[in-house]
Amino acid sequence: MQINHNCSELQLEHELNMFFNNDKARLDEWLDTPIPRLDGQCPRDLLFTEEKRRELLTVLQEMKFGEMA
Repeated sequence: MQINHNCSELQLEHELNMFFNNDKARLDEWLDTPIPRLDGQCPRDLLFTEEKRRELLTVLQEMKFGEMA
């Protein structure tokens, strides 16, 4: 996954759908689950600013390559 300096909502949505194989139920479950790597925040709470979307992309990359549980 390539992470750009800019992170649009569309880019993040695409990356999330790719990671979760377009499985909306799994994606929704993940978005609403507190994540320790995000200081216990739910990913859905971080969708609203570019800075936080970049953080979510970093977490997705870590998950993709097995760098976090």
